[in-house]
Amino acid sequence: MLQGVSDRDFERLIYENQSLIISVCNVYASTQADRDDLFQEITLNLWKGLASFKGKAKVSTWIYRVSLNTAISRVRKHKKSRVLYTEDVPEPAQSDLTDKGLESQFVALYRGINKLKPVERAIVLLYLEEKSYEEISEIMGITKSNVSVRLVRLKRKLEKMIKASEKEGIQ
Repeated sequence: MLQGVSDRDFERLIYENQSLIISVCNVYASTQADRDDLFQEITLNLWKGLASFKGKAKVSTWIYRVSLNTAISRVRKHKKSRVLYTEDVPEPAQSDLTDKGLESQFVALYRGINKLKPVERAIVLLYLEEKSYEEISEIMGITKSNVSVRLVRLKRKLEKMIKASEKEGIQ
C-alpha cells in the first residue's frame, strides 16, 4: 500500500507519527544521543519496510510494530553493555504533579518500567499510550487474551516494585 511513496510523503508520515516513535525511543534508550540514534534507526527501518506494508493494519500500528521491533532488537544486541535506565526517569512537571506522594509514585513507576524486559516494557508502553487490547495484540503479534494476561501480571509486578521502593525509601 505504501510502495512508491515519495520522499516528501515519507517525511510527512514520520512527522505525523513522530510522537509514537519518540515514546518508544524514550523507553528504550538511556541518553539523548541513544534516543536520537534509535529514532534514526527506526526511520531507516520504516523506509526499508515500506514495500512490505500491505495495508492490513493501520499505518500507525505498522509504525509501532517496526519501532518496537527495532528498539527490542537493539536492546538485545547491546544487552551486555546495557545500562539500567533508572537514572533517566523523566522528571514530572511540578504543575502536573503537585502532590509529592503522586510524584514519588510516578518516579517509582517509571523506575519499575525501566527494569522490565524489553517486550514487557513494550506492552506497558502501549497500554500507557491508551492502545486497546486489540491494537496491542496487532502491534505485538500476540493474542488479545495473551495481552490481557500479560498486563494483569505486569501490573502486579509493577505494584510490587513500587511498594518495595516505598519501603526502601527510594523516592
